[in-house]
Amino acid sequence: MTLRQPRRLWILTNEYEPYIIGGLGTAVTNLTKAYVRSGVHTTVLTQSSNSSISITKSERLCIVRFPTRAPYYSMKTRQFNPAAIERWIEHQGIQKPNGIHVHSLQFANLSKYYKSKHQIPIIYTSHSLVSREKGAVSKKKQIRIDQQVLLLKKTSKITIPSRSELYKLKKLYPFVAGKTAVVNHGIVLHKSETRLSRRHLLYVGRLVPLKGIEPLLKAISILKQDGNKVWLDLVGTGSNRYVLQLKALARKLDISSEVRWLGFRSQSQVQKMYATYGAVVMPSSQESFGLVALEALASEIPLVSTRAGGLADFVNNSVAQTISRANGTAIAASIKAMWSNKKLTDKRVAAGSRLASRYQWPQAANRYKHLFRQLQGSNTSDKGGMIDHAH
Repeated sequence: MTLRQPRRLWILTNEYEPYIIGGLGTAVTNLTKAYVRSGVHTTVLTQSSNSSISITKSERLCIVRFPTRAPYYSMKTRQFNPAAIERWIEHQGIQKPNGIHVHSLQFANLSKYYKSKHQIPIIYTSHSLVSREKGAVSKKKQIRIDQQVLLLKKTSKITIPSRSELYKLKKLYPFVAGKTAVVNHGIVLHKSETRLSRRHLLYVGRLVPLKGIEPLLKAISILKQDGNKVWLDLVGTGSNRYVLQLKALARKLDISSEVRWLGFRSQSQVQKMYATYGAVVMPSSQESFGLVALEALASEIPLVSTRAGGLADFVNNSVAQTISRANGTAIAASIKAMWSNKKLTDKRVAAGSRLASRYQWPQAANRYKHLFRQLQGSNTSDKGGMIDHAH
């Protein structure tokens, strides 16, 4: 049988521009654009920010945003309703896809439904492992764990953005053996001749504990106490409670005048920001891939970063000033080392740019299309296993 490129794909994701929270939304948006540019007719099913369905169409791309309310979504199970969505899609005359690429857990039941009923191959990209997230296993977290297990069991193929995440996945869920593949994310290149001093640092990402923001603030305090001029801008959002906690810590450390909380910025805004700052700091204790670090390298900006999780796949002393431990003292020492050795930092910037140029979204899209071709003709029918309960 001749294996052809999939002509129609569906992308199932909770995040899609302009509604992006973190790396998942950035990755899905850029990958989708690469699919479209390669000639694939792509339909994105995502969530709406209001109570009605909205449709946006352009050449080879259709974006459908469903409200998170009945009949399309269940707040109890935190799942989109397959039957209601299928009825709406059929009424609109939207054709069934040759493959479905799912990125978000809230689409677990919908993915399972189309795979079982219509024998459509499913690729699930695991952007993070819920059970490895910090904190106690609450009722809400247990629902998310169950959703992820369902996707891992019922999907045709599982992709992971880094080798380190693949190792963790196989160790945690041995049943995935035989249907996994590593597909690296890509980046969008933006370069600028205008750049701030290397004393102006940038953090981009979610404001959550595992990102290492608290030790980063302590590092800024240490640098200030040592007489260094330093400024830190943070781009990203988090829970109101945690953001207030971080701001209180900044006040306690007497660095409020050195730190700016910029909140949400669109993907295009962030891409332009990279190239204007003096350095990007990534003090994470856990990363599935580390897209921000790769984007910093591509923008030819100095990178100060840990090698946690997927970062270890491309962050090393040849391209970045590495952080040995995610604590304030180590982060401060690494930032100071980046400042003090200008020649080495310049050398790392050049090497990082060369490395980043190998990570392109068209290459990632081609890899996924190849995986879909491999899944063509396979019997993907499977019974049972939907999430129909809340814990």
